[in-house]
Amino acid sequence: MTFFEIVKIFFEFAAVVLLIVGFINEKKVVAFEVKLARAIRIHLRNYRARKQREAQREYAAKVQKRAPEDVYEETPVLTVVGGKSSHRVA
Repeated sequence: MTFFEIVKIFFEFAAVVLLIVGFINEKKVVAFEVKLARAIRIHLRNYRARKQREAQREYAAKVQKRAPEDVYEETPVLTVVGGKSSHRVA
């Protein structure tokens, strides 16, 4: 037997033992899986929120560095709806 065959047999035996232990303690394993999935979802949500805040900070820093004439300002638009048609008043 080579070293790799021994390692392979060891991992196969460990998998069988863990499978049996998993069947015996099924409720604990399911509870662990639920907690793990929840922790991953929370981590991803926090990661996305953190990245979004960083992007907003970078954008605010860029806007602050620009000259006043470069700043884009959106003018408010009023939409008048009457009868069968509607039109915008700037």
